[in-house]
Amino acid sequence: MDITRRTLLQAIPAAALAGKARLAGKARPNILFINTDQLSASAMGLNAYVRTPALDSLAARGTVFRNSFASYPRCSPSRACWFTGRGTHATGVLDNSQPIADGIPTMGSIFSHAGYNTVFGGKWHLPSLEGEVPGFKRIYGCTKLGKDMDAPLADACVNFLRSKPREPFLLHAGFTNPHDVCKWIRENAENRTHPEVDTYPPAPANMAIAPDEPEYLQVHRRNQMRGEGSETGIAAKWLADHFRYYLHCYYRMVESVDREIGRVLAALHQTGLDSNTVVVFTADHGEGMGAHYWVEKGAFWEQVIRVPLIISAPRDGGRGGVQAVPACGYDLLATMCDYAGFPAPEGSCGISLRPAVQGQSIARRYVVSEVFAKGHGSRDNEGRMVRTERFKYNCYNKGARPEQLFDLQRDPGEIFNLATSAEHRDMLREHRLMLQEWLKTAKDDFQPAVALS
Repeated sequence: MDITRRTLLQAIPAAALAGKARLAGKARPNILFINTDQLSASAMGLNAYVRTPALDSLAARGTVFRNSFASYPRCSPSRACWFTGRGTHATGVLDNSQPIADGIPTMGSIFSHAGYNTVFGGKWHLPSLEGEVPGFKRIYGCTKLGKDMDAPLADACVNFLRSKPREPFLLHAGFTNPHDVCKWIRENAENRTHPEVDTYPPAPANMAIAPDEPEYLQVHRRNQMRGEGSETGIAAKWLADHFRYYLHCYYRMVESVDREIGRVLAALHQTGLDSNTVVVFTADHGEGMGAHYWVEKGAFWEQVIRVPLIISAPRDGGRGGVQAVPACGYDLLATMCDYAGFPAPEGSCGISLRPAVQGQSIARRYVVSEVFAKGHGSRDNEGRMVRTERFKYNCYNKGARPEQLFDLQRDPGEIFNLATSAEHRDMLREHRLMLQEWLKTAKDDFQPAVALS
């Protein structure tokens, strides 16, 4: 349920409500927000086993954030962060199919009150897949499978763009694939036939499960293996060739959604709307891809938590290139508000990434992601990830071995946990202090299992 109009008017920045008057005479940019489900950053671009010409083209004319991370490695919680600019601890969405907490202004309401024509297509999932979206008019709903939804969604977006829509508009295009890999894993649980396996991607070099991984992850694995049809439990029985087959099929789903996104981008260009439209592309989370014998989501492994983020803004040119500044899902609302000409609502923990798109540096050292053990939104087991450009620090609230520290420059496979290394004691303390700073500034009540001071 959306908040009341009175509360909304109090929460939305005055600049947004006065947007028409303050920006009179200026052509405020349209915003096309394209997102997809379960796309790892490594599953596109320079990956030799998958072709994504539409997204590659968008990246070539925009800015790529190579250190972009999901706010939470699961669908609904991550999406709630997009639409509110807040961390999961604040949105109240701790698991899938939960609503955003009452009293928090959301993207559609903010932009519609600022005079934008707000249109929504595809996946919502807060709480239902295709329920009413506050502040947006729906042009297409959502089904569980991308193979059934993505093409009709692209049709709806293309038709909207060709209809000479009222400007400025905010168009949300929420695609589903490569999320269909979840169903593929369940359907191929016992399939041991691997046609043309020699032509498939190699099995991950970091498949092994570390004996010293946190108890939090070990409990998750055990619970998954007990669960009926749970993907991580199914993959626990696979051999290397099956992982190769799974990656091959996953990449085909990536290519499928790229084709549909390409149709939307083509329509944007053909209508001439691209000259005044900011395009933002990202994914809610990645896919385990077999690293550490992990498939699906729910963990801080790079394949799961690092997601693509591309911003193409014609007025800002292509000066951003590839940016290394850490970015997170909760930055998207602040960035879109910046382009629209007003600040993000009070309570947002994100920052605008527009300066980076303009080729400027952003003085940000780290971002933080959150995770809660799956099970009806329980906060009994939870963790936080602090990610800098080079290092990753994971901390959990209970269990043995509650800390991990990885040097991603020297150890991109996250094989060597440096949290107990005397040589890296100062680096560990530095990241603990970053987490401590986040907990204070973001008003996050997470209780780590170790002292952060």
